[in-house]
This record gives sequence, C-alpha cells and structure tokens, in this order.
Amino acid sequence: MLLMTESCSFRARIVLRRLEETQRRIALFIIVLALSFSAALPQAASHSKAQRQVTAAVKKTLEQGKDAILPPHISNLLGISPSERAVSVKQFAQIGEVVKGFDVSTANHEHVVIFVEHPAAKQSTFYLALPSGRVRRVVVVEAGVGHARAPTAKDKKAFEIEKQYWLDLLESKRP
Repeated sequence: MLLMTESCSFRARIVLRRLEETQRRIALFIIVLALSFSAALPQAASHSKAQRQVTAAVKKTLEQGKDAILPPHISNLLGISPSERAVSVKQFAQIGEVVKGFDVSTANHEHVVIFVEHPAAKQSTFYLALPSGRVRRVVVVEAGVGHARAPTAKDKKAFEIEKQYWLDLLESKRP
C-alpha cells in the first residue's frame, strides 16, 4: 500500500509540474500579447491623427480649392486615369520659383495628389497619397518625360515633408 501511495504522489507531482509549466506559458503569452497591444496604441493614435488631418485637408480643398486639371499623362502614370484622360481636381497651389500643389480629384476624393515642380530645372514630382496619408505612388517628370515608380525611402521622406507643409498650411487657413 505504501508503494501505491508513493506512486500516486509521484504522479501528482508530475501533474502539478506540468500544470505549473502550462500556467507559466499562458502567463507569458498574456504578457507578450499585452505588451504588443500597448506598443501598437500610440502608433494607431498617431496614424488616426494623420488620417484626420488628411481628411480635413481634403474637405477644405474640395470646398475652397480652385478648379484645375491634372494632365492626362500624369493622371495615367499615377494610375488615376487608365485611359490617359485629364482629371478634374480642386486645388490649392503656390506659384514661385518652385510650384507646389495639393490636388483632390472631384470624381474620387481618395485620389489626393501633392506635387512639387521646379520649372527652371524642368523637373516635377507628383505623389499619389492614400486616404491614410501615406504615399502610394510617385511620378517623376524630367525634361518632359515621366516615370512612375513605387515610392523609395527617399520619396517617402520627401513626401512627408510636403504633406506636412500642406496639412499645416491648410489647417491654419480659416474659411
């Protein structure tokens, strides 16, 4: 009988150890999950702030921007108009040695284009933005020839500067 009791207690200890290991694994999983979730919160909050700013800029541009046209070859290279047609936009622009603009398609408000032109250098860059405020596509025109590409790290950095310029400017303009 003593042997049977020792055997039962040995089995009980094994079961308890396995239970403790399982509990530790579950606790570790919960901690990792909680840390992942909390790390994502500030990023999601800043992302939604940028998205709200872009949404406000789009709304202001549609309400107060000037009527303009995005040229057929640019709209085609950006993927906005597959059949190389001009796209009607509402636009805010600043003209000087460098021409800058913020365009929103009147047909599809999710097509937001920010551009920078250097007329003296015959060079222009057009950024197609997502509604979230990230750059989706880039078109560079040099000496009249345009090339579309996926955004590089350098493009993304330049886009962020231009986007922030317009978001700050449009936020400060009151109707």
